[in-house]
Amino acid sequence: MLTSRRGLMKTGAAVAGAVAAGLSARAGSPSAAAIGVPLLHVTDLFHPHGDPDDHFDLAVAYALARRGSFDLRGVVIDYPPEFRAGDPAVAAVAQMNRLTGLAVPVAIGTSLKLKSRQDALPNAPASETAAVRFIHAQLRAAERPAALVCVGNAADVAVAALRDPELFKTKCAGVYLNSGSAHDNPSNPKQLEFNVRLDAAAYAAMFDLPCPLFWFPCWHTTEQRQSGPDGSFYWLPHREALAGLSAGLANYFAYLFDKSANPKWLRAMTTMPPEPLWQTILSGKRGMWSTASQFAAAALVVTKDGEIAPARDADDAAVFRRVPVQVSCADDGRTTWTRSEQETGRWMLSITDAARYPAAMTRAVSELFHALR
Repeated sequence: MLTSRRGLMKTGAAVAGAVAAGLSARAGSPSAAAIGVPLLHVTDLFHPHGDPDDHFDLAVAYALARRGSFDLRGVVIDYPPEFRAGDPAVAAVAQMNRLTGLAVPVAIGTSLKLKSRQDALPNAPASETAAVRFIHAQLRAAERPAALVCVGNAADVAVAALRDPELFKTKCAGVYLNSGSAHDNPSNPKQLEFNVRLDAAAYAAMFDLPCPLFWFPCWHTTEQRQSGPDGSFYWLPHREALAGLSAGLANYFAYLFDKSANPKWLRAMTTMPPEPLWQTILSGKRGMWSTASQFAAAALVVTKDGEIAPARDADDAAVFRRVPVQVSCADDGRTTWTRSEQETGRWMLSITDAARYPAAMTRAVSELFHALR
């Protein structure tokens, strides 16, 4: 789930996902009003990609919306940093809208970095705060409190909360933050996780939110790519998750991995990708960080056998859970936390079986993707 912010659409908000797919600008089910948790998905989604996991996360969000677990109300895409080759992948949102029959709008985030954890960007032009206004509008319009899953830079969510804390108190069911590390890397204790380094002040501000915060550290130990009891990372083998997909979804991933400049991003989805390209894709694997938070936001868990189940029913079968913590974050983005026996308004990911976690999550993701037809 690496990160984001450089050059497209300074004008900010765009309903490109909906418009490009020829659909209305309101998220919803193609056949009935959505009944799932209202959700805003905040992501560092670019084309060419910064890290392909963000496209996987988007597909998971849509798959959960399609099965009724989410009322997916919008996607906020980070403004890309200078070192990224790509711009916001609005076509990827439009592809998913077309595949699912949904009509999810898009907003583009700010290019500004916060000067402090209290910086609400008071003098920023409208082009830099379009995503903030979009978040406010979607929270107000949601019929019940909404969840925000943040898998990229935290700046837009942080500023939205700073500008209207009462709205977040009353209409935000929780922010699911995919950033940071549970434990420092002993060989490099000063190292920070990628998203934190992008804007440490914005990350720190998330721990001041006036609403529930669910913290899903990307790493058990900073930048070490292995599953552990306090980090969300796992390896997803492509063949296990992607083999046998529908032509449309297969081409969604092929367009991503081929870094295609083909303007026919929609019409290319009607047949399977070229076999050599598809076999190359299937032979790879993907580092994943955000899946557990997406299931948790939908009040779901994954069991140790890879089944998707309501969180209230899973008990000890769940391969991950949320536990109350006492947590604080310094201005430089360094967290200090301990488990708590009491409710604190702050929860943290806990992996119950690190050995079985990767296979369980892979099976659950595969089930979601293969249901998208």
